[in-house]
Formats: sequence, C-alpha cells, structure tokens
Amino acid sequence: MKIGQFSEQFHVTPETVRFYINKGLLIPMARHGRYVFSNQDMEDMETLLKLKAMRFSLSDIHRMLSLKRLSNLDSAEELHDYVNILKKQKKLLTREKKQLEEIISDLNHEITHVAGKHTGKANRLTGVPLSFLPYLACPHCQNRLSISNCQIEGDQILHGMLSCACGYQAQIQNGIIIGQPGEISIFDGPDIERNCYRMMSPDLITLMQKNYLWMLERLEKCQPKGKLILEDHINDYCICHANFEFMEKDAYYILTDKFPEIVAMYKSLIDKMDLQRNVLYIAAGSHLLPLRERCIDIYIDMACNEYAIFHHGYSADPLARYFHEATCAVGAFWHFDLKSASMAELRRQYPENWEKNFDLYYFHQYLQQHWNRLIDFNELGSVTNSGEEDSFSYHIPGEKLYLTTYFAQGFQRQQNNKTR
Repeated sequence: MKIGQFSEQFHVTPETVRFYINKGLLIPMARHGRYVFSNQDMEDMETLLKLKAMRFSLSDIHRMLSLKRLSNLDSAEELHDYVNILKKQKKLLTREKKQLEEIISDLNHEITHVAGKHTGKANRLTGVPLSFLPYLACPHCQNRLSISNCQIEGDQILHGMLSCACGYQAQIQNGIIIGQPGEISIFDGPDIERNCYRMMSPDLITLMQKNYLWMLERLEKCQPKGKLILEDHINDYCICHANFEFMEKDAYYILTDKFPEIVAMYKSLIDKMDLQRNVLYIAAGSHLLPLRERCIDIYIDMACNEYAIFHHGYSADPLARYFHEATCAVGAFWHFDLKSASMAELRRQYPENWEKNFDLYYFHQYLQQHWNRLIDFNELGSVTNSGEEDSFSYHIPGEKLYLTTYFAQGFQRQQNNKTR
C-alpha cells in the first residue's frame, strides 16, 4: 500500500504520515524511494491513533510502540512497563477529570451569578431628586420651571410636568426629564444594544479601561464632593455607568442624551446597581437641556468626536452656557493620521462629518482657546484593530486609531458663547 492509500485509510494527510515516520512512530519499508506500508504498519497506525485518542503524548506513544516491537508484549518485563504507562496516564486523566469537574462547577456558579444580574428588578425606582430643582430652568428664557401633576415618592419625582410661561414644556416619565431632542441626523440613531461596546476589540477595551482610570484620577483632583457633574451624549459611552462605584458618592450627577431610550436604558442599569447616587436623567438635545446657566462644575467629555460627525463643532460647544469660570473638563479625543484611509472612509460613511473631526492639532488649539488652563494633554495609546463594524466602522484595520486625554480648568465664557 502506498502513502496516498494509507493516509486515506486513516483519514489523515500524507504530510501527517511522513511526520510520524520522521518521529519513528511508523517504520514502513522503502522501495525505489517510495514508502510501502504493510499490515504491521496498519497495526502500528491503529495503535498510534488509539493511544492519541487517550491523550498520550507522542513520546509516550513512541515508547509504547517500541515495547510492542521488542516482544509483542510476550515478555513479562515489557508487559509490566506497558501497563505502568497506561496506569500513569489513567492517574493523570483522573486528576484532570476532577479538576475539570471543579471548573465546570465554578462555571455553573458564574453563569447563575451573572445571568441573575438581569433577571431581577431594581431595588428602587429612582426619580428626579428634589435636590436638583434649584438647578432646573427653561432652556429658552432661563426662567424657573413650574411643576405640576407630580407623583412624588420620598425625595424623588417619578412623574410630572415641567413648564415655563414662554411655552416650553417637558415631561417627567419614570424619573427622566424628557425635553426637546432638536434636529437629529438621518445617519444618527440610538445604540440600544450597546454595540459600540460589545463589538470593541480586546485591544480597544484595554485602551478604554486605561482611559477610565486616567479620567477617574483627574476627576478626583477636581474635588467633586458636593459638585454638579455633567456627562452628556451618552449614546456611545457612559463613563459614569461603568465607574459609579469608584466615583464620589456625595456629588450630583447629570446624565443626558437626545434619545430617551438611551437615557432610560442607562437609568435602568444604574438603578439595579443600587449605589445611592444623586443622579438627574435628562433626555434632550445638548443645547436644550432644562438647566440653569453656569451651573456645571465638572464636565465629562467623551463625545467630542461623535458630536462632530453630525455637527460643525465639538460636544462642549452647545453646552457652553452651562459652564462657568471655574468649571473643570475631563475628556478624551480620538484621532487618525490626517491623510489616512480611515479619514477618507469616515467622510464617505458620514457626509455631514466636520472636516476638523479627528484632527488632533486643531483640537489642541481649540482647548487652549476655550480653557484658561490646559493642565494635561497626553496621548494615551493607539490600536490598529478597533473591533467589528459597529464599534468604529470607518477605522481601516492596520491604521492607528489614537486616543488622547485632556484635563482643563477655567472656562473662557466670553470666547465661546455660541455653538460653532
């Protein structure tokens, strides 16, 4: 039998057969430069595959085949050695079986524990905390808002109506203030399934985690206790949700997005955490937040790139009137090399994209012009693979996607009164 027929007989490739020959596991005769396989070779191959299925190493298999070749196990000594090798493997596999059973038990416990996070309801349904009422104002005329038809539980407003004499109205539904979203691009939409996170590559997730740690450290330097902290445009990222347990418990947090379903999703997730944080949830466009001007002490900025895909400007621009001279900003900026194919693909996918988006040099100038002190401005790292399509669909694999972080203080209101 030639090597082709032999390999087909055992459903392996000729290369595999040659490998076994080179290792001495098979010893066929050679005639005129070609291997010829006998019945003995067939038996050796059957033994080899059987022992391989028992998870013996190739060195053990070689030893066992050698013992059979010495005396066909007719000698008591060779038979004893052969049986000892079998017993050793049985002992090893028995130990591995016990370890695997313990691992399976741990897996079952972890599955039950993790799956349970999404089966239960929140310990309590939070609403609009009464402590936020002094910060609410009409986004059009800045007059105080009237509250009517309220359902209040404890210090939380669960349902009600906010209105202004100028005609502005907003509803409170399930503890969320729902205002006006403003104009929404046909290319924009709510990421309810959180695909932006789920489709990230491990490298990108690692970079994001480094960014979170960097931002948490800077937020602590802002002395957040008792201060008003805003994270806007949470459709793509919500740092507060991912890190609330590490953030100041006595601060006042405002989480906003123009899509009500996004705000409701994060509110539900945060309610289940039951961390007893003071959180105000607003579903409204960035320039239409029903907040008092100059009330924000700390701004968390992870949306400057996303905002610039649909507007000519950065995410801080429509929020300018809510900042004051001591406001701190902690944020991050994604960028490409300007002549990269990813920049061209971004423009192709999003025709509304602002030409200065992902331009690090321009963003650095912007920060210097709009903040009194640019305390930190550092490239945190880069990735060449950001993940599947729903993460950074325009990122061409192999090109570098950079992340630069910044920490600024002292908003220059007089230079930034209008949206760019």
